[in-house]
Amino acid sequence: MSKLNWFIALRYFFTTQRNRFISWVGGISIIGIAIGVIALIVSMAVLNGFEGEVTRRITSFIPHVTLKGDVSVEDCEPELTEVRSIFRSLERKALLEVSDEQRVLNVRAVGQDQWTFLLKESSYYESQAGRLSRDGDELPGIVIGVGVADDLYLKEGDTVVVKSPLDIRQGLLRVPQRHFVVTGIFQSEIFDFDRNLAIIGYREGRRLFKSAGESAIHIQFDDYESAPRQAAKLESAFPEAEIKTWYDQHKTLFDAMQMEKWGSFIGLNLIILVAVFNIVSTLMMMVLEKTGSIGILRVMGASSRSIRQIFNLQGLMVAITGVVFGTVIGVLLVLGQEKWAWIKLPEDIYLIPVLPVEMYVHEVIVVGVVAFIIVLFSIRYPAKKAAGLVPLDAINYKR
Repeated sequence: MSKLNWFIALRYFFTTQRNRFISWVGGISIIGIAIGVIALIVSMAVLNGFEGEVTRRITSFIPHVTLKGDVSVEDCEPELTEVRSIFRSLERKALLEVSDEQRVLNVRAVGQDQWTFLLKESSYYESQAGRLSRDGDELPGIVIGVGVADDLYLKEGDTVVVKSPLDIRQGLLRVPQRHFVVTGIFQSEIFDFDRNLAIIGYREGRRLFKSAGESAIHIQFDDYESAPRQAAKLESAFPEAEIKTWYDQHKTLFDAMQMEKWGSFIGLNLIILVAVFNIVSTLMMMVLEKTGSIGILRVMGASSRSIRQIFNLQGLMVAITGVVFGTVIGVLLVLGQEKWAWIKLPEDIYLIPVLPVEMYVHEVIVVGVVAFIIVLFSIRYPAKKAAGLVPLDAINYKR
């Protein structure tokens, strides 16, 4: 591609002739592409931020990997690395009764040490550790979510009854039940946990939920993102076992967030498509305005390939300028929000103080490449029309 083609393309684009309207339209096209790229980068970062926040909160309260089957904890330990804790746990639907009020909850039976670990991991939410096992003649402890405590007007030291209707056996005249004392109230700031979860000691859970079946092995890792890799090791070692990662346990939620993110990506590309129509219009108007000049260039020896390159270069200048400016501004906006937290959120609604953003380099590259490809296809038709002009007809145009 010769320097002459670049020179002519620049002269055509930054025209100083009477029809400067074309340059204005070209400038608007650049702004349109830039705005589309900015919107894509910022929206993807915001959606990533909310997804990351939800993921971190959920993985603080659920096991990273759950294994069910004829496998012991001792069998699993040699197959795993980076394990923070591994233990058996039991979860069951039960009734929490206070005075004359009842509430259906998920009751999770865990070991005291494990529950303390989870609370430490959730210290950001100001959780309070509580005793679960018996202490002398005292009742066993139960830790409830802040939503349950608010709804039932409970506080630490109150006595509650946990009933298990699912464990009624033939010959029993009453629902199995046990008394507990509230020893802690946690606040995960996740609706399903705060309003529907209670924690008791593992031994008390086995005594109460006699027909609950085999308990599951819960595994926590130093990094929850290593769960798929570790689960693959367990699947190879224990093909008969049922193994689920934290993602599998909330697959519907995470799939919905992914669909929302890529739906936004597709929808916001419409902004770039609008700018593309402006580019096509700009190039077509320029072809009409420069028809005489194109005819002269052809007579002077310029090939149709050179004419096509000249108009392709004009389109590329618009695309590159718009994509580069949009990418730089979008990245700076996201980095600024990360560092200075410009946008605040009402904590009583969103439960987080600032708008969360997380930016991934590969997504920024995808946005830029997609925008560039869309523009690249749009400039082919005007360039082809310019290259197809007959020299004599072009020279005599408007005469």
